[in-house]
Amino acid sequence: MKITFVYMGAESLAIEYLSSVLKARGHTVSLAFDPALFDDKQYLSLPMLAKVFSARKRVICEVAAAKPDLVAFSVGTDIYAWALSTAQDIKKALDVPVIFGGVHATAVPERVIARNCVDMVCLGEGEEALLELADSFDAGAINYSINNIWFKKNGQVLKNPVRALAADLDRLPFPDKELFAGVIPIKNGKYMLMTSRGCPYKCTYCYNDVLKDFYAGLGKFVRQRTPDNVLEELRVMKKRYNYTSVAFMDDLFVGNKAWFKEFIPKYRAEINLPYSCMTSTNVIDEETALALRDSGCSRLQFGIQTMHEPTRVNVLARNFESTEHIKRAIRICDKMGISYSLDHIFGIPYEGAAEFELTAEFFVSTRADRLCCYALFYYPKTNITEIARRHGILTDKDIEDIEEGRGKLYVYGSSLKGADLKIFYALRKLYSVAPLLPKKFNRYLVKSGKYKLLRFLPRFAALFCEVISAVSTRHPRANDYLRYYLMHIFRRGGFKTRPYNER
Repeated sequence: MKITFVYMGAESLAIEYLSSVLKARGHTVSLAFDPALFDDKQYLSLPMLAKVFSARKRVICEVAAAKPDLVAFSVGTDIYAWALSTAQDIKKALDVPVIFGGVHATAVPERVIARNCVDMVCLGEGEEALLELADSFDAGAINYSINNIWFKKNGQVLKNPVRALAADLDRLPFPDKELFAGVIPIKNGKYMLMTSRGCPYKCTYCYNDVLKDFYAGLGKFVRQRTPDNVLEELRVMKKRYNYTSVAFMDDLFVGNKAWFKEFIPKYRAEINLPYSCMTSTNVIDEETALALRDSGCSRLQFGIQTMHEPTRVNVLARNFESTEHIKRAIRICDKMGISYSLDHIFGIPYEGAAEFELTAEFFVSTRADRLCCYALFYYPKTNITEIARRHGILTDKDIEDIEEGRGKLYVYGSSLKGADLKIFYALRKLYSVAPLLPKKFNRYLVKSGKYKLLRFLPRFAALFCEVISAVSTRHPRANDYLRYYLMHIFRRGGFKTRPYNER
């Protein structure tokens, strides 16, 4: 069977795992990739340039040229509207079934399956389900009783039950990096992987809040590969792609201390490359930080979100992380010389200027080399969405827009309005320039309220400051982002460039 995945803007580990499982059974897999230049849904949005660099027609042509038996989309809420529009164009060009999967489809399958351009929906983890579907295509008759998949048949929707979670992640083949290697700088660049699935926490704004409820009673939610399995992947892929750094994409790296203590000495001995990871301040102590530093950890990402502890505990359900945890982790990282970034979410229910400024004052006083600024984006069926509805912050129409993918993305300010939106734009620009300014001056700007004048700073100037800061701190994400954009801009301009997997 021939399956074409359609995706945009970034590498997808989920698709790579699905592709690997399918190829191992002999199915043919291809990728139609939209680089989404200047409209990447995550960071950079310049609508006029996005129209100039639109790749929609090319993506449709690539799908048509592949002559697939099935077209597959993996969607989060942020790219759901793009996926629907693309699927509609594909349906106009080809008579081919379309399946949607991913976290958005899992959260609101009824809405997704109701779309004319969607024939099937895959809920939850899809490796076994999609493989069974592909096998049934090859057998000459679609199996309409596959667990995790909803089908349209004779005007009805067939809703199959959800299968238990895969308990042994070591049984999965390594992700199919070759699928994205031509459009993402993997070779001689960053190697992205996960050592685990699931998160032990249930923050109200995160999709894990939905997935934990979805999989209740269907197996252990947090599962981890053995250290030897992870190291084998890194060894195999190092020979293939000669990557220069590693990004562990686990929701909580270092969460399992016993696993970490076994893995890190082996990683240092066998791989010994700089790496980044996402973690929480409550798991960082001096012993752990020393192990991170000595094993090559180049950057930690902390999702603090707010320094107002009542909000963290009562609204975000981050009761595992106290203000003292945060301050201790920052002190330790500074002492050990470990670089880190801090995430700040604006627009959390019940927060306003006072809470925004409390967080900003702390953030600009740290040695963080990147301050990540987000407007709260409500994901369907998360508890924070229900909190906002219950207290009149979101209307039923707002909820419908979110579930249909019509919500405003955080790059546009998301749910923020009025004075809060102005403060968001001002502090976002402060966070852009803060690493280049003396900390005392940054604190002065926040305490005096003069940071609000930065709202009038042109966006390109703030971006330029971010670039200068990233270059000065050698932040790898900035380098990856720049290489990605230059590659696809050159391709769009007709210049001859070799795919990254050939370099």
